[in-house]
Amino acid sequence: MNLEQAPTVPAKEEKPQGFIDNIRAKVQGIVEETRLPTREALGYDSTVGVYGGKINYDDQECMVFDMRGFVSKVDRFGDAILRTYDEHTVKEPLELLRRHPKLFFRFLAPGTKRYRGTPEEIAENIERLGLDEEYGLHEWGIEIKDQDIYKAGTVLQDIYRSDLIGDPKLEQIDRFQALGQAAGYVREIHESHGAIGEVLPSDIIWRETEGSSLDKPILNIPDIIYNQEKNTAEVDKKATDLLDFTMSIGLEELRRSGDWNEVQKAVRTIIDHYSDKDIVAMLKSFVLRGRLTMLGDEEAVGLSKAATMLRPLHAMHNKARLGFKKAVTENLRELISAECADYLSAK
Repeated sequence: MNLEQAPTVPAKEEKPQGFIDNIRAKVQGIVEETRLPTREALGYDSTVGVYGGKINYDDQECMVFDMRGFVSKVDRFGDAILRTYDEHTVKEPLELLRRHPKLFFRFLAPGTKRYRGTPEEIAENIERLGLDEEYGLHEWGIEIKDQDIYKAGTVLQDIYRSDLIGDPKLEQIDRFQALGQAAGYVREIHESHGAIGEVLPSDIIWRETEGSSLDKPILNIPDIIYNQEKNTAEVDKKATDLLDFTMSIGLEELRRSGDWNEVQKAVRTIIDHYSDKDIVAMLKSFVLRGRLTMLGDEEAVGLSKAATMLRPLHAMHNKARLGFKKAVTENLRELISAECADYLSAK
């Protein structure tokens, strides 16, 4: 990829374009019920939204990810539907219909690979990932046993958005150093406990921060779970976690710096610190096959006209959770593929 010729990021946020984008923007505004309560302890408002529930306190002052209520139920229902095509791409749907009609109808309704779980399912994920000292099942949803995680924890997303927050303490943290620690932590979780379900910049929190030094990383509540009925291979799940993380960080870095060389540095930081040849090879394969589903890369992925027409609908959920811009997705895909290839060639 020629980094000098890659498009820069517009200085202003893109306004919603068309019917689907307008729906996405409105729904996202509704389902983000609260944000992490960092103001009192840290002196700034976190950018991390809480989806699928809201932060509440019971009579014993337990902090709870409260999953009751109409909005939370609608969010979980809609989440399962919208995630169906997050990593699901058929390049020639009409050709598939002609040659394999049964497979075509499976493509139309394949079932979601992962989804926001019920409180009971999330609690199982918490225990599996070794997080039962930090989080646990509550009659309202999930209890945050260590409240300082949400009140005083430093989140990777906030480090990347320190230019928007304007807090001096955040701004002195080296985001690339934090990113390397985060990638290494994800690798540790994968090796010790298995795939997570979803890994975004909002999912990595440090419980201790001293100056520019970060310590004791912990996952946010692992509320996205892999569908057990899909019988997905573990290497596929881990690569999906890494795909989420790499794509989302690439977009965060591009928003932050507008510099493709910095994006390249960020992507390589993740790959080098995660450092698992098999998972990186699968990551490269996913990227080349059109995962995650995004707009703007239709030609690079090799989609037919029919698949291109369906792309805005299929990419709607990734647009909401990643905030990608059409002008940059093809270049980001090429960059990640190239960095994976470079890493693998050195092994």
